[in-house]
Amino acid sequence: MADLAAPVDEAVLPLATNLSAAYDWRARLRTVPTRGSRWSRYAVPVVDVALGAVFLIFALESATFILRFGAYAVYVADIALCLVLALVQFGRLRFLRVSFIATYALLAAYAILVVLSPVNLGLNPIIATAVTGLYTVTRWEPDRRWGTAALLLALAGALVNPVTLASYSRAHGSSADPTVGSGWDGTILLIRTLTSLVFVGAVVLTYLLASSRRRIAENQALDVGIAAAQAVAAERLSLARELHDLVGHSLTTIKVQAATGLALGGEERLRSTLTTVRDTADDSLTSVRRLVSVLRSDAGDITPLADLRTIPVLIETTRGSGARINAVLPGPGVLERCNEGWSAIQRLTLVRLVGEALTNAVRHGSGQIELSLMLTPSSCHLHVSNPVSETVEHSLFGGSGLVGLEERLRLVGGTMSHGVQHDDEDRSFFILDVDFPVVPLELPASATDPDQNSGEMTGETGLGDSR
Repeated sequence: MADLAAPVDEAVLPLATNLSAAYDWRARLRTVPTRGSRWSRYAVPVVDVALGAVFLIFALESATFILRFGAYAVYVADIALCLVLALVQFGRLRFLRVSFIATYALLAAYAILVVLSPVNLGLNPIIATAVTGLYTVTRWEPDRRWGTAALLLALAGALVNPVTLASYSRAHGSSADPTVGSGWDGTILLIRTLTSLVFVGAVVLTYLLASSRRRIAENQALDVGIAAAQAVAAERLSLARELHDLVGHSLTTIKVQAATGLALGGEERLRSTLTTVRDTADDSLTSVRRLVSVLRSDAGDITPLADLRTIPVLIETTRGSGARINAVLPGPGVLERCNEGWSAIQRLTLVRLVGEALTNAVRHGSGQIELSLMLTPSSCHLHVSNPVSETVEHSLFGGSGLVGLEERLRLVGGTMSHGVQHDDEDRSFFILDVDFPVVPLELPASATDPDQNSGEMTGETGLGDSR
């Protein structure tokens, strides 16, 4: 059973970082219609609706040229480009790449129109869509290259601003047109230069802001992914422990019984051995079914697996496999009281500790097993000792059983010490001592007095020697 409880290698765990969550605007932004409605698949971020409305007002400003000077082609083209730019903003996030490409293509066309226009069209606020488009792809587009491309394009538009270049060009048309002006005036030159610098500053700040928001979102998604991976690892580790402790003890008993039957032979001995094998296998299957039921249950009730009354059964099962066990346990009444007062995880920990300790003792030991369980009102102490041969003395610490015990004890704040000791006759004994805190209970004096840990069962309040 060593492979079942092998430590989970974190390197092979799928790290569910799920960075796509960092770019999921549906989960992070308010939308219309709202999430959960029947029209949610057509949802548009509220911020895009607001931006689209603002830019639509800016676009309608261009209609003043037509109202003042007539429906000339340049004015019609101007308002048409501005209207399309405004409308594209309504799909800024819903159709991110398409909206970005359309925005920058329309801005390029607008710049060409401004340069080639026979009149000065002025500086329409609609060009702010370059900044919103830059922010959108930098913050929300998973592929970083789109953000870099948007930054370069926005910087080019800010440094070589066609609107500014148009103001530096030749005088346009007739001076009777109030929109006509010369770009070579020193004051205008200074203003336009400062405007370009403002554009550059706005572009850089927008990119830095979007990058910062993106990095924060990615770190959050990464933290969530790591937490999820750790949860998966913990679940796998817990399952490995349960399978090891549930099945390992039973299979060890079956193995010992089978070996004994083969060695001794005889019809009666074989019948007894097969009966024990059958009963042990049946108990193991029952325990596994309970575990599967717990894993499939949303409630996750581990009470059936954490019954302290199964401890004497474990000992008798192990003794039935041929092992010699001298066990000192609290009386049935004390165990029942602890069943009612302890938490489920505390009870399960003790049951698994006893089972794994017996399994290791049978697997590696070569003589009588000494087991003592002592309870105090606020703690539990388990002592297990068994002789070991020199050949296995150095191999006791490489398995997963002791590792699983330490993991369980950490969950309940317990401690464990173990090692090989030698007596005066130079015999080797493996010693296991475990202590962990429990829910404080009022226990009878006989339950905490080590002098009363032997002899016959003393009913509800005593300790019994299950030799």
